Amino acid sequence: MLIESYDLKIEVSDHSAEVFEYEAIAHLPVDVREVLPYLNATLKSGTYYTDGPVFSWRLNDHKVGFWYDRIAADHLDSRDQAKEVIDHLVKIVNDIWDKREEIEPDTVTHKNLQPLELYRLLPKTNCKLCGESSCFNFGLKLAAGMTELKECRPLFEDITLTDNLKQLEFLLSTKRPLL
Repeated sequence: MLIESYDLKIEVSDHSAEVFEYEAIAHLPVDVREVLPYLNATLKSGTYYTDGPVFSWRLNDHKVGFWYDRIAADHLDSRDQAKEVIDHLVKIVNDIWDKREEIEPDTVTHKNLQPLELYRLLPKTNCKLCGESSCFNFGLKLAAGMTELKECRPLFEDITLTDNLKQLEFLLSTKRPLL
């Protein structure tokens, strides 16, 4: 187990004057920087920044940050929820650390897929063969990881779209879905 204890600070958030909410910071007695690339490899919708290092992620409605010496979460409704969320995040870190031998660490700062960037490369025929009402809707679902490129039959059947297909495959292999 990497994190056995922490010092929890819970404060009223000053992010919004309109909404009363808490933010929580778990100050760690151990350096967890080595686990951050494993979080990046496992929690696919997060972003790893090497210059911190820090790993930023969303857990439901909570923005979460993992630093070498602390874990923080915001948009918390109560002190009890703050404790529950931090406990859950510590468990995630410990579980991933325990399984690190099975995980290839990832130190790349991944960019997220953008629907418009995908749409520009789609056939724009609105043929509905993919099950969507338009190529734009297909691009939205593709960016969100809710469908697969193979569902767009024209990309695979029309030889004039070969370059577009290759570009889309490259984007899908190097960027992460918006979740």
